[in-house]
Amino acid sequence: MTRRVVVVGAGLASAAHLTALRAVGADVVGVVTRDETRAAAARRLAPEARILPNVDAAADLDADTAVVVTPPSSHLAVASALAERGLDLVIDKPLAASLHDAQAIVDVAERSGVRAAVTLQHRYKEAARRARQLLSDGAIGALRSATVTVPLWRPDSYYTEAGRGTWDRDGGGVLITQAIHTLDLYLSLAGRARSVVAAASTSRGRLEAEDTIHLLIDHGTHAASVTASTAAWPGGAETIHLYGDAGQLRLVGDSLVQIGDGVRRVVDGSVDASGPDPLSMTAWFRSLYDDVFTSWAAGAAPLSDARSGLPVQAVIDTAYRSAAAGTMPVTVSEETRDTVSEERESACQS
Repeated sequence: MTRRVVVVGAGLASAAHLTALRAVGADVVGVVTRDETRAAAARRLAPEARILPNVDAAADLDADTAVVVTPPSSHLAVASALAERGLDLVIDKPLAASLHDAQAIVDVAERSGVRAAVTLQHRYKEAARRARQLLSDGAIGALRSATVTVPLWRPDSYYTEAGRGTWDRDGGGVLITQAIHTLDLYLSLAGRARSVVAAASTSRGRLEAEDTIHLLIDHGTHAASVTASTAAWPGGAETIHLYGDAGQLRLVGDSLVQIGDGVRRVVDGSVDASGPDPLSMTAWFRSLYDDVFTSWAAGAAPLSDARSGLPVQAVIDTAYRSAAAGTMPVTVSEETRDTVSEERESACQS
């Protein structure tokens, strides 16, 4: 059955969604935006779609799926309104600007009887799939430690968009907006975190949240260091290096190398996803939508089921609380909580 989709929001990420939806054969029947420039761009990618002024207007389109590409702070209100109308949900990362709202979205979807997924599309890299299988096969033995680096560059002009990099709209800076993908992929490979120590800072006077952050993650049986920045000129590929007691795996971008007695290149990828344009990841978006729609049709949960997006959101919440507390270790909890905005803001002043 062809999915009838309405896309809510037409900002930077919407082009990748619209392109991937077209590639998997979905019928995009509507795009919600009040911005004429963005509406024109959406029409080029989905010429048959109606341009709608608000979510209420989408109720007349007989759609079965909604893709939410609005700012993170609006996700809970938008997702709740759509779930009440019986639409399945695909929510652009992060699930929400706070762990509390992310949990609420999962709850409202389950309460409304609709299905929900989150676009953490790095899980669908071929390198990620192969790494997951190698770990399952015990190819590097027991995991002992890991390093994760996300060295990105975003010029000052990137932060001129109203609300970008603020606590109220985005829920934070580089960790929740850019590094969430790599951090989520790492957690999907290494397992749930027990506690986090973090330190955050910003090199830009106009930026409210962090543009650089460092984490130490304790998993109980192993630990990891994570560094993420949008002030790492000229930018580069994210790296996940996993050290076992019988070998290593190194993911660089969408490539994978296995290190043991020798060095074996398992996947030789070529996608550069270090820039701000989500279109560079169109193939991963397509794989995500293939999985989501196929799994839903079979009555199964996809790899990117919304509930599976809560662990990374919990680690991000924990990291911000640790940084605000002066790099004290903070236990990761799956319980939702509202983080006091004053505490979060102080994370960038440490």
